[in-house]
Amino acid sequence: MKARSQAGIVAVLILLGGYVVADAVDIAPGILTATDKPLEPRAYPEAANFEAIDADVPVDDGGVDLLPGDVATIAESLADDPRNTGETSFVVRELDGTLVYDMRGGTGRLPASSMKVLTAAAALEELGPNTTLDTRAIISEQRLYLVGGGDIYLSSDYGDEMSAVGRAGLADLADQTVSELESRGLSSIELSLDSSLFTGTDYHENVVGSDRQFIMPMRPIAIDGGIIGSVYSTNPDLDAVNRFAELLSERGIEVTTVTTGTAPAATDENTAGIVSSAPIRDLVDYTLTMSDNSLAQVLGHLVAQSRGLTADFDGSAVAVKESLVDQGYNTTGLIVSDAAGLSIDNRVSAHLLTSVLVDSASCGCDTSTIPHSLPVAGLSGTLWSRFEGLPTQGLVRAKTGTLIAANSLTGYVTTESGQVLAFSILIDGLESGTTGIVRPAIDEAINALAMGDENAD
Repeated sequence: MKARSQAGIVAVLILLGGYVVADAVDIAPGILTATDKPLEPRAYPEAANFEAIDADVPVDDGGVDLLPGDVATIAESLADDPRNTGETSFVVRELDGTLVYDMRGGTGRLPASSMKVLTAAAALEELGPNTTLDTRAIISEQRLYLVGGGDIYLSSDYGDEMSAVGRAGLADLADQTVSELESRGLSSIELSLDSSLFTGTDYHENVVGSDRQFIMPMRPIAIDGGIIGSVYSTNPDLDAVNRFAELLSERGIEVTTVTTGTAPAATDENTAGIVSSAPIRDLVDYTLTMSDNSLAQVLGHLVAQSRGLTADFDGSAVAVKESLVDQGYNTTGLIVSDAAGLSIDNRVSAHLLTSVLVDSASCGCDTSTIPHSLPVAGLSGTLWSRFEGLPTQGLVRAKTGTLIAANSLTGYVTTESGQVLAFSILIDGLESGTTGIVRPAIDEAINALAMGDENAD
């Protein structure tokens, strides 16, 4: 049966779980895409040991692969659905790249958080999936510098080596630093914060007013994603250095002043301590599963820095697009305004998104972490409450996207016949107040793909 081995790929990916939490705005319609980090995520049990193998997907022996006409019926029904007040693009591909169906797939549309798929592809390609983000303590005479390297999920205490976020801890860094200071006979230091890795404004020019509650100000260092209580701090890097000063003081080091400054270049001799984040592949996983706006934009800034551009919003936009061009993608209709998908100036085609998905599922390259980073319908991340009551729960992995005038879903679906398809649905130009109304219609369309049009109900 066609695509049996392909089905195995995605079956294994679907089995890899994550946090079971909701994207608040993907449940209740709102202005922007996501509450970046859930405050009290519910743990999802994971096997202590497992081996990823080419698993068989339970299939209907009588099932047949979808034909272009079948998909056309589903797509046209979605476009004409009275719940859909916008303009629709709908593209479906097989995992070998074969185009099954194309409804205005080349049109650049407002992607909302589906933009994060492109940011993830750029970050994995440019930074490397195994790269970690280092936070350093650098000493120069009697001055100590806390240097941000892009890790915005530092733990305020000891890190958790099993966690994607909070893997590096400021207490671990303090222990290393105190040991080095004592070896140099220093019991009193001046402390400076170095946030110079990122430049430019704290927020994208399109993210103003109350919209800023959905993303932290861009700094290259923060504790817990920059969240204090239930809101983003206005100075997350200062919070980190002040906490570091407390930890040093608790360990017997007198901190006489806390200022800002630029550290000398790091060397083995002047590095008093270093802690590292989870690898980029794990940070991408968290970004896509949880639709983390702050982490997505940090990755965009880091892509800019890695390509020799300014690590700011403009540099990030240029760098993400340049990376996609260098990877060989057709970027017709692509406008990258921000890396998180919050900007209303972003434009992405469904062709581009499905091309990235197809390559990621089959290339065995740096971007191959993308498929298992996507939320699972009815199980994890921003899809945990989606497809409720539909037989497609567990058979869809996709990135959600919600803005006041746009709704999108981009990912993979396994059909009854075992066929695995990459798809992207982009709807923009929605009338105010209807973004939440169209969401069930999107889910029903993908359910129809999985079950076969005549069995969708």
